Amino acid sequence: MDDEKRIPTFQLDADSLGRKHYFDAWRETVRCVYDVEPLSGDDCVQERIDGWLLDNLIFSEVAFSKQAFGHHAKHTQDSNYLSLQIYRTGGAVGVLGDQPWKIEPGQVHIYDYSRPFQSVAENSIVAGVVIPHEAIGYDPGIHRAHMMLSGNSSIGRFLIGAFFAIERRLSEIYQEEATALASGFCGLVRGIMVPQERGEFTEAQVSRAELRAAMRSYLDRNLSLSDLGVDHLSSAFGVSRSSIYRAFADVGGVATYINNRRLDRALHQLITAAPSQGRVKEIAGRIGFNDPAHFNRLFRKRFGVTPGSAMRSVQNPDALSKYVDPIGSSREVLKLSNWFNSI
Repeated sequence: MDDEKRIPTFQLDADSLGRKHYFDAWRETVRCVYDVEPLSGDDCVQERIDGWLLDNLIFSEVAFSKQAFGHHAKHTQDSNYLSLQIYRTGGAVGVLGDQPWKIEPGQVHIYDYSRPFQSVAENSIVAGVVIPHEAIGYDPGIHRAHMMLSGNSSIGRFLIGAFFAIERRLSEIYQEEATALASGFCGLVRGIMVPQERGEFTEAQVSRAELRAAMRSYLDRNLSLSDLGVDHLSSAFGVSRSSIYRAFADVGGVATYINNRRLDRALHQLITAAPSQGRVKEIAGRIGFNDPAHFNRLFRKRFGVTPGSAMRSVQNPDALSKYVDPIGSSREVLKLSNWFNSI
């Protein structure tokens, strides 16, 4: 067999395009998926993409300099697929919907591309694969938007091993072999991301987990109520206060859960809002904080930056860059990225 019968490949690198307009070429290449802005004063010529089409899956290894990524509503139209990413080096922090996330080397992250998100990444090398929803039976209305698997877990190690076993051989794979390999990999992801059975969990354990999830969903839907708390849950679900305390013990209690979810939602609204007079107070009130000073104190404690600074910084990539240190810096990562360290 000759090379024409191997799976299709794609490559973008600075050597083939030249340095002068390279970042513009990178931006144009990824604009259907991301809006990107450089966050480094250095020449942005680290960007590189190697891609392989394995039946209905797109495997890739991507390198990029420090930059901000935005996956907005315009990108989510017809984006019915998942992205599985493994950072070899570097890392990223971001918000999907109003849920914060942090990516570090040695983890597997799977997230849904049909939903908007924003992130700030360091100089990184990322291996990944794009998976159509239908290939694993994923339903955005039912299944989670984001999943993280530690490389220290049994499932995480197994998935990482399977991924790199395929990636190492991509340049050798023939098209006639692609469907079987893609199907096998999708079966593995399906079992992790879209579980079909409850397995070893007892009915009582499932019931408690479902009640806990339902109560947290109720709180998320009612964050604008300034007096939201245990009494609301007890009335809505007909359970005792002691049962509620036990259900929220793992997150520091009901009040802590509510405050953190409000602050996460505030961050999402601030970084997607145009700066204007009174906007911080407006957003604080909308999510249940009637005392702006109290909101400012909690926000700064959780994220290491004031609400106004967070809003202005993400709207201005040049201002944002001072909050995220380049790899190799001896200083700690400051302000906006500090809060991810506590997740």
